[in-house]
Amino acid sequence: MSAIRTLIIDDDVAVAGIHHGFLLARGGFDVVAMAHTGQQGLDLAAELRPELVLLDIHLPDMSGLDVLRRLRGRQHPVDVLVITASRELETVRGAMAGGVLHYLVKPFTSQALNERLDGYVRLREELAAGGAGPLDQDSIDRLVAPARPSAPAAGRPGHADPPAAAVRLPKGLSRPTLDAVIEALKASPEDVSAAGLALQLGLSRVSARRYLEYLVVHGHARLTPRYGAAGRPENRYLWRR
Repeated sequence: MSAIRTLIIDDDVAVAGIHHGFLLARGGFDVVAMAHTGQQGLDLAAELRPELVLLDIHLPDMSGLDVLRRLRGRQHPVDVLVITASRELETVRGAMAGGVLHYLVKPFTSQALNERLDGYVRLREELAAGGAGPLDQDSIDRLVAPARPSAPAAGRPGHADPPAAAVRLPKGLSRPTLDAVIEALKASPEDVSAAGLALQLGLSRVSARRYLEYLVVHGHARLTPRYGAAGRPENRYLWRR
């Protein structure tokens, strides 16, 4: 399958950037744009026609639920995954009524988001394999109630993710470079930036960030925004010891 065209709508520039980096490292998703207001998100959705929207509820000009309702009123179908700090029952019910795939409450682990994206990708693959003909009941059930995160394997409650070296890498990442990034992170007594790691290993900043975000996605590194006196926060990365 081709990469899933994704629009991120979040008023926090740093958080939207983290989501972008997460999807970039995970692979299989193409972030076509990021919006920081509801109206900007609606305009970009109309122009770019994404397949998936990561939607925050708290936006400066309107509620994310208003964005959801207006998206649903358009002819172009789009899947929506809500990522928000809002926990109010009325908000959750409104999102469910709007047909969201999942409702993920901040703060959450990278594993939680990854599991929901895994279920979404599996659903799309299954439906694509079925062709354009009539759907059977199982397919309809999965569309109406998308697959939830899979439970831990029997006899292995809470089992950890497999080691980074045992996971198939997305396109564009190489095993030797990943090993070098892992060793550099392990050897560092404190968190590092993508720019600092890039300088240390002779990589571009973008490449270093992809490898770091990949490790965050799989639970092997921790990401922490560091806020300075001015400007955007710098993302820092630390190996999970």
